[in-house]
Amino acid sequence: MPCRIDLHTHTYASGDSTTTVEEFVEATGRLSVVAVTDHNEIGVALEIGQALSIPVIVGEEVSTADGDLIGLFLHQRIPKGWDAARTASAIREQGGLVYAPHPFDRRRRSLDLAALTALAGAGLIDIVEVANSKQPAFNAKAAAAARRLALPAAAGSDAHVPAAIGSSFVEVDRETDAATSPAALVSALTGGKVRWSRCDPARPYASRVVPGIRRDQG
Repeated sequence: MPCRIDLHTHTYASGDSTTTVEEFVEATGRLSVVAVTDHNEIGVALEIGQALSIPVIVGEEVSTADGDLIGLFLHQRIPKGWDAARTASAIREQGGLVYAPHPFDRRRRSLDLAALTALAGAGLIDIVEVANSKQPAFNAKAAAAARRLALPAAAGSDAHVPAAIGSSFVEVDRETDAATSPAALVSALTGGKVRWSRCDPARPYASRVVPGIRRDQG
């Protein structure tokens, strides 16, 4: 049975999403592995890891001085505001993988080619997101950069609402242990196929109140 892996999703902890833990869990039926990558926060990712029946990779989309970077397989939150190299080094110190989300996207804080090349030259990047459901205009350029830098390609829905979860993913032809270790994930991505569709529905900020979350400074 094919295994579907979505490596870029968000919950209410990101501050620009209203997706609760319960909604997130209900929306993952099409996936085999999911990474929860809230902005500058990992607490809810840890919570979802306890609630979901499928494997969950704890991640964080970190706001760096050079653009966003995602850390995967994290145990502690990475502070925001550092430069990309320092952030990537901190991710590696936890044994995690460094993932470049939506590179080249000028509408968001994203890494450009110079930043990607510098990280690759320093051996500080592991995966490039070449399929993003929110803004696919830069997917082809990201894929070209991944090939040029000889880095594994990945897909992420970048879901900020439940309906978007799993709209982009990497498909592996067999069941995989991708969530068990960084090496297993890289191996799965190397043999996988990127599948994507555009999915960026308006966020329905209704009158209901989503849970609050305490963030440390920095």
